[in-house]
Amino acid sequence: MGLIVVAQMVLWWRAMHWYPQLPARFPTHFNASGTPDGWANKGPMWFLLPGMSLAMVALFGGIALWIGALVRKAPALVNVPRKKLFLRLSEQGRMVVVAPTRMLLAWMIVLMTALFSYILEGTGRVAVNLDDTLPIWPVFVFLGLVFSTLPFFMLALMKAVDRAARDEGVV
Repeated sequence: MGLIVVAQMVLWWRAMHWYPQLPARFPTHFNASGTPDGWANKGPMWFLLPGMSLAMVALFGGIALWIGALVRKAPALVNVPRKKLFLRLSEQGRMVVVAPTRMLLAWMIVLMTALFSYILEGTGRVAVNLDDTLPIWPVFVFLGLVFSTLPFFMLALMKAVDRAARDEGVV
């Protein structure tokens, strides 16, 4: 949780840092080669990316909290592997099982905030002519980190169901 707060603070700090330096028009979109191909006038639009990041933090954080409520009140609505086994667990066992999901959501928040920070920083640098382009390859690194995490998450989730079932003597 602390890392997420720090990452958001850094993103907003950098947005505030760049804002006074922006020209009247700044880039808002880059083509595949990293060259700006969309522009906006200086104003609230500059804070759209940090605002979207904050909204995603709230959404994913809300989902993480909501999963806990679902586990307690309506476990049949929680989609996990080995669901029949999951439903036979105690509430405490089910909470242990959804812990990897909460960790995945936190990881996704950190990655998205880092990606948005990279885009914001690069956009600021291009806007004030410190750089000509925004290199696109880091976006693929972030996407790779997101997608490469998913198999490990699924494995952790299945192991959590098995471990909780074994610990509770449900198997």
